[in-house]
Amino acid sequence: MATRRQNGRWRAQVYVGTDADGKRKYQTFEADTRDEADYLALTYKLGKGKSVRNNAITLRMAMKACIESKKGILSPTTIRSYESIELNFGDYLDTPLHQVDKIGLQTAINRYMFSSNSGKGVRSSKSVRNAFGFISSVLKQNDINIGDIALPRKQDIEYATPFDAELANIFEAVRGTSIEIPVLLATFCSLRRGEICGLRFSDVDYDRKLIKIERSRLQMGALQVVKEPKTAKSKRVVFVSDYILDLIRCIPHASENDYIFPLTPDVITKRFLLILRKNGLPECRFHDLRHSFASVLYSHGIDISYIQSIGGWSTDRVMKRVYIQTSQDALKTKSLEANNVFERLMQPDATTKNKKVQ
Repeated sequence: MATRRQNGRWRAQVYVGTDADGKRKYQTFEADTRDEADYLALTYKLGKGKSVRNNAITLRMAMKACIESKKGILSPTTIRSYESIELNFGDYLDTPLHQVDKIGLQTAINRYMFSSNSGKGVRSSKSVRNAFGFISSVLKQNDINIGDIALPRKQDIEYATPFDAELANIFEAVRGTSIEIPVLLATFCSLRRGEICGLRFSDVDYDRKLIKIERSRLQMGALQVVKEPKTAKSKRVVFVSDYILDLIRCIPHASENDYIFPLTPDVITKRFLLILRKNGLPECRFHDLRHSFASVLYSHGIDISYIQSIGGWSTDRVMKRVYIQTSQDALKTKSLEANNVFERLMQPDATTKNKKVQ
C-alpha cells in the first residue's frame, strides 16, 4: 500500500528482486493520491506477471491495471471490449479483491445480463460469457479461483449465408457502387473488412494477378488504427480476377501508398445493408460473404486446403465449424439421396405396394 511522503505525494514500491550483492531492489511509483500510486504499482506487477496481495486493491483497479498491461499486446478491438466491460459491469467491481466470492460474482453476473442499454433488456450470451472470461482471467492472475459460475447457454447462431442465386443478386445490386470491389474481394478472396480497408495500391501486382494482404485498418472512435492482420495465416497472398483488377486500376490515386478504399469497416457495412434493403434482397452481414466464400466453394467441390489458405484461417477447425454452411437446396438433394439409399435396402417392391394396416 502507498505511503505518504513529506512533500505530500504518495509512494508505492514493488519488490523486483536482489542485486549482485544480495541487496533488495524496488521499483518506486509516485502520484498525487494513494489510489493513483497503488494503481501504478499494480499495473507494473500485472505487467510482470506477479500476483497482487494488497487488501486495498479492488477488482476494478485490477481490471484497469490488467488492461493497461495488455495494451500493445492485444488488439485494439479486444482492449476496447475490456474497457467497455469495466465501464458497464456495475458496482461489484469496487469490491476489494480479497472479498470477491462466488455468490457475489454470480449475483453481479446476473445483474449485468439484465442491464443492457441496447433496448433489448438482456445482454447476449456471448457478451455475458466474455465479461466473465475477462473477470475470471483477472482473478486468476491474482491467484483467486472462484470456481464454476452459472452462465447463459451458448446461443446457436443462425447465419444468413448467401449462396449461388443470392450472390448473383448481390453482385448485380452492388455493380457500379462504391462497395462493388469490397463485396467482390470479400466473396472471391474472403477478405475481412479491416483487410479491405488496409489495402494500398502498392499491394496489387497486376502482372501476377495477385494482392498481398499485409495489414488491417480499423476505426476506434476518432482514432484510426493500422495493425497486423488477425492471425499469422491472415497475412497472405490472394489471386484475383481480371475484372477486379480492372476496377482497381481505374481508381484515381496520387501515390502507390494511398489506401485503395478511403472507407472505414463500419461505413462498408452500412452501405452494404442500404443496398440490400433498397433492392429488396434478404439482409445479411457483410462478414457473411466470408461464409459464402467457404460454403459455396466447398459445395462446388473446391479443395478445402485452398479454401483455408486463401481465407486466412490458421486451422480448418473454425472454418468447418463456423464458416461452412449447407444451402437448403443442397440439403434437400442430399436428403433425397440418403432416402434412396435406405429405400434400396428395403424389399424391391416395398415402396410400391400398399402397406398393410396394422
